Amino acid sequence: MSLVQIALFVLALLLFLRAFNLISGLRWYNNPRPPGSSVQVNGRRYYYTLKGSGSPTIVIEAGLGSASPEWWKIQDELSSFTRVLAYDRAGYGWSEYNPKARTSGTIAGELEALLTTLGIDGALILLGHSEGAMYLDHFARLHPEKVVGAVLLDPLSPAEDRFREKLPPHIYRASGVDKIGRTKAHSRLCAFGLLRFLKPLVKRAAPFSSYKGLSDQTAQTLWRHLLLPKTYKTMLGEYREAQKVVNGEVLKKSGSFPQVPVKVLYHSPERMIDEIVRGSGLGRDDAERVERLWQEWVRDSLSLSPESEWIVAGSSGHFIHLDAPGVVLEAVEKLLDRIGKTKRG
Repeated sequence: MSLVQIALFVLALLLFLRAFNLISGLRWYNNPRPPGSSVQVNGRRYYYTLKGSGSPTIVIEAGLGSASPEWWKIQDELSSFTRVLAYDRAGYGWSEYNPKARTSGTIAGELEALLTTLGIDGALILLGHSEGAMYLDHFARLHPEKVVGAVLLDPLSPAEDRFREKLPPHIYRASGVDKIGRTKAHSRLCAFGLLRFLKPLVKRAAPFSSYKGLSDQTAQTLWRHLLLPKTYKTMLGEYREAQKVVNGEVLKKSGSFPQVPVKVLYHSPERMIDEIVRGSGLGRDDAERVERLWQEWVRDSLSLSPESEWIVAGSSGHFIHLDAPGVVLEAVEKLLDRIGKTKRG
């Protein structure tokens, strides 16, 4: 077989895998499954799960690239206390992709539209992870009268690009702080249907490595979400907007964060340093430098309210809701007690 024939065969195989991945992905995407439901919001489909009853309503906002099934287990636990909403942002899971710039203001507005559509108009407790916590920060500033408390897990700083300014280029690139390169690589693998063949490798990396406490069905749902090209297009859109200085400026100018109880949950510094060393090839001193900056900027969230509390989540990594769900549940339950909400008997 000549080189030309080999090249044509490889090209044909890639095109076949690409077509197969698109067809398989569309079949899954076009058939949203329980336990959630779908609703049209401003002409676009959103997938959500709403469980429990009573007030306040807990609103869950997942992190960058994450779909709501990561939170179903915690949602089930919290729904015995009050009503809990988890949903997929536009472009994730069974929710429709939105080409509009993925700024924190845009996403906060989409959340408000979803709440209105679902008829959720009472008091809210905001529960968000990483980039999702930043979106809830923006939402709270726009609607302070609705928010009675917040639990923020490793919240993304509105000035996230400070990492690039403070770290030497080689440390910044190696540390894993910059998500552009890895997301682009996954996007290319996904586009040609190759990512599905790398499942054993993906399962060993975060967040999949933290899915051990989830059911097989939930983990499979999250895997199918990762096989959709729109997932990575959305991730890149969200991450790039979050890196822009103007996004942080608009967020801070949108209003003051309500003066309500806020619990800031933070990962284990020791574990994060070890993970950076193992995954990047950086020395421990460089990894500690990255961790110090991370902690310094997450601590900025304590200034959101005079009623803020700092909680280190045991031996958890960045995905605190997966590594230490008990810490998250305890923080929310204490917040409910603080605002006078008792468990239904």
